[in-house]
Amino acid sequence: MNEIFFRFKNLYWFFIALVFFLSFVGFVMIYSATSGMEYDILSSHILKISFGFSLMLLVGVINIDFWKKNAFYFYVFCLLLLIWASLFGYIGKGSRRWINLHGFFFQPSELMKIVIILALAKFFDEKKIKEKKDYFFLILPITMAVIPFVLILSQPDLGTASIFLFVCFVVFFLAGLSWKFFMSLGFLFLIIAPYLWNSLKNYQKQRILTLFNPENDPLGSGYHIIQSQIAIGSGGTLGKGWMKGTQSHLDFLPEKHTDFIFSMLGEEFGFLGTISVIGLIALITYLTYQISNHFTHDNFSRMLGFGVISNFFFASLINMSMVIGILPVVGLPLPLVSYGGSSMLSYFIGFGLILSLQRHSKLRL
Repeated sequence: MNEIFFRFKNLYWFFIALVFFLSFVGFVMIYSATSGMEYDILSSHILKISFGFSLMLLVGVINIDFWKKNAFYFYVFCLLLLIWASLFGYIGKGSRRWINLHGFFFQPSELMKIVIILALAKFFDEKKIKEKKDYFFLILPITMAVIPFVLILSQPDLGTASIFLFVCFVVFFLAGLSWKFFMSLGFLFLIIAPYLWNSLKNYQKQRILTLFNPENDPLGSGYHIIQSQIAIGSGGTLGKGWMKGTQSHLDFLPEKHTDFIFSMLGEEFGFLGTISVIGLIALITYLTYQISNHFTHDNFSRMLGFGVISNFFFASLINMSMVIGILPVVGLPLPLVSYGGSSMLSYFIGFGLILSLQRHSKLRL
């Protein structure tokens, strides 16, 4: 009992406070999006935040060696869940990507983004440096990454698949692989790009084409981006005030409590509100970077830390770029701010691993 209390006491509480505050911003915006009237959504979101926050603390007090030791088991378990969801899962909005757990719809692909980082970090940590000259050994980690990627892409879920592939590249890069490896992958991507384009659904192709000129179809494929830009631009410096946004509350802004919640934030709290959230995300990223940088001689911890925070930071960057029209709309929520269950829990688990890393580095000092 004393040991558990000691571990709990040594958690990075300033970091925890930042994560909690970002979650609180999400609750405030979801309350506004629902006008405080949709109690089922509000109560569900509070429950998910509470469960996720508790899960983060639980993961944080468990020694990082436990997560490293069982990384491959977690990967196999999550892969089986992903296969089940792809074959027999619940279909929603044209995608088969959820598992119905007594009313809670769990998306294994979100958890896989964290588990693949664990598994790849363990794999590369256990390989000898001299073996990296022999690219034959890369068959296993590439296979470990490709199988879930193909499953996620086939569901279809382009946004999650893109982030998944990116975090895999981050871990491969941190493993110290030669630039020739990445040049080869880039050349391979150029070759298969036409085949990937043909494999996309029609609505996915339209989203990408709409990016270049959304005004071509203002009431169709370009509607989301145009209304989002109007909402953010109309907020000005200080915003229109909480629960006073016209684009959102008059239902011009679609998906206002999920993918486009950043647009509503810009409309109601203006430039100062959006830059504050961006600053909070940047601060969480910077603190995690500092924690990960402590592990100069621990490749597993370094790759895990940078992989987890890359997942968080670039998901945030893609969501914000998406709603202002820099990137295509790919259905990616803003981490810890948008309404959602699986994605939120996966980020809390990732931050729990960061807390475990920080506590481990603190004990080593």
